[in-house]
Amino acid sequence: MALGLLALRFLPALPPVGLWLLLPMVGLMLLPFRTYPVAFFLFGLSWACAQAQWALNDRLAPGLDGETRWVEGRVVGLPQHSEAVVRFELADAWSRHGNVPQLMRLAWYNGPPVSSGERWRLAVKLKRPAGLLNPHAFDYDAWLLAKRIGATGTVKDGERLAKARWAWRDGIRQKLQAVDAQGRTGVLVALVLGDGGGLSREDWQVLQDTGTVHLLVISGQHIGMLAGLVYLLIAGLARYGLWPSRLPWLPWACGLAFAAALGYGLLAGFEVPVRRACLMIGLVLLWRLRFRHLGAWWPLLLALNGVLLLDPLASLQPGFWLSFGAVAVLIFTFSGRLGPWRWWQTWTRAQWLIAIGLGPILLVLGLPISLTGPLVNLLAVPWISMLVLPPALLGTLLLPVPYAGRACCGWPAD
Repeated sequence: MALGLLALRFLPALPPVGLWLLLPMVGLMLLPFRTYPVAFFLFGLSWACAQAQWALNDRLAPGLDGETRWVEGRVVGLPQHSEAVVRFELADAWSRHGNVPQLMRLAWYNGPPVSSGERWRLAVKLKRPAGLLNPHAFDYDAWLLAKRIGATGTVKDGERLAKARWAWRDGIRQKLQAVDAQGRTGVLVALVLGDGGGLSREDWQVLQDTGTVHLLVISGQHIGMLAGLVYLLIAGLARYGLWPSRLPWLPWACGLAFAAALGYGLLAGFEVPVRRACLMIGLVLLWRLRFRHLGAWWPLLLALNGVLLLDPLASLQPGFWLSFGAVAVLIFTFSGRLGPWRWWQTWTRAQWLIAIGLGPILLVLGLPISLTGPLVNLLAVPWISMLVLPPALLGTLLLPVPYAGRACCGWPAD
């Protein structure tokens, strides 16, 4: 199944519709002959092709390329505001003068503030999704396809039809930005919400040079750490007799740990690394409830299939390969030991082996490689994960409480 879903990434073009519609029928015919690997490969490939074709069919028609149309829709995600432009995504888009894609990415120069959840009627100069074909550059076209964005455009004029509804992530971001964080608002928003729009070009360059981008763009490491802290907290309370005896501690520990992981994942926008982490954490906790040893590779394989079944186009994103690649390197590193390592050996080997293991993936994807990354991460990972992230999350949770939230985030009380 996993190989069939991943095959989409390496196809130069989609097969004819009739062919991939025939694949699941062939797979069903093969099941009675116990050729399960081939059958599930065909199921996965057919599902991936169907999703890709669906995304391609929702792209802007060539006849509308360069045309200006009035469209209505709802702002989703977290709009990115800079000095002279706001960039945002418009979902559930429709026009009275022709079909337009359901999801569009728009830019409004010198426009008014735009918030997530608002409904707008906009005059947009539409453009078909396209990106430069420069080697070793960011593949913008593939990124748009993975996000299922069917058109880009520039807003010429518009009017707000309805105020924001159910835009809690944007509300949290606005509260964080409203606090005087002494220039650290962009870093904290990236750490808490996974939104790097507030980071400057110089900040991104420093993160790339030091190999620490994964620390501010929320990764599975943050999700796993939070779930582990919740689980260990309840286990510690139960061990010292501080947990209510009428409540079995293990189901509560597993349930609350998964709830913490899922809640943080939703706060972070539920991107591919977060989905992978939540699926793996859920599987491990489920097997922990049953007192069974799950093994090392089984959760990774199930998480891989789970992520791709939900969104086969995720394999077009570099973060997908880096996320699963890093976990695979860690499993390979720690699952075959014949004896115990000292704590400093465990920590240093993990950093260097991740750097070596992800090197080929970074080269294939055309991403920069930091030679100082392993050394910097030796200090940066525990510092961010243990000393910065927990107070930042607690401070965000306590922002409605006067002074408490600001104190947890290290902000001045006045």
